[in-house]
Amino acid sequence: MHRLLLFLSLIPLLVALVLRKLNADRVLRLARETRLQITGEKLARKMLDSTGHQDVEINTTKRRWAGAAVIGEDWISLPTDHANGKSAYDHGQAALRVGLFLISLRGQSAISRRRWALRFGHVFPIFTTIVCIFGLVVAKLPALWVLSVVMGALGLAACAQILTVSTNMQAAALAAVVLEKKRTLPRLSEEEA
Repeated sequence: MHRLLLFLSLIPLLVALVLRKLNADRVLRLARETRLQITGEKLARKMLDSTGHQDVEINTTKRRWAGAAVIGEDWISLPTDHANGKSAYDHGQAALRVGLFLISLRGQSAISRRRWALRFGHVFPIFTTIVCIFGLVVAKLPALWVLSVVMGALGLAACAQILTVSTNMQAAALAAVVLEKKRTLPRLSEEEA
C-alpha cells in the first residue's frame, strides 16, 4: 500500500517538474537578461493609472512569504527587488500583480482560491513531515510509510499549486491586454519583452 501511495504521489511532482522545465526555465532565463528603461514599480503605477485606479497604493516589502496576501482592496504589494528591478522578469511580476488586482475587482473567489492553494502548498508538507518524524521517533510508523506519506503530502501540495496556474494565466492575459491597449510602455521592443 505504501508503494502505491509513493508512486501516485510522484506523478504530480513529475508533472510540476516537467511543466517548469518545458515552460518556465528558458523564458525566465531570457527575461532576467533583458533590460528595460523603467522600474517595475513605475510600470505598475502606469498600468494602474491607465485603468483608472490612481488611488491604489503600491507597497514594497523586503521579505515576503509565498502565502501572504499580495493584493488588497486598495493596495498592491511588490517585493523590493521586483519594484526596483529593470529586467523583463521584474516587469512581468509587477504586471502580474496588477492583473491579479484587476481580477480581484471582478470577483474575489479566484484570488481567494489562489491564496488558499499557495498557503496550503507551503504549510501542509511541513506539518505532515513534522507529524511523520514524531511518529518515526516513537516507533509507531515504519520508515517507508513516513517516506510515502511525506511524498504524498508533497504531491498533494504540487496539485494544489498547479491549480493556481489558471488564475495566474488570467491575470497575465489581462495585464497583457492592459499593456497593449493602453500603450503603457513607450517602445514596442519593451512591450514585446
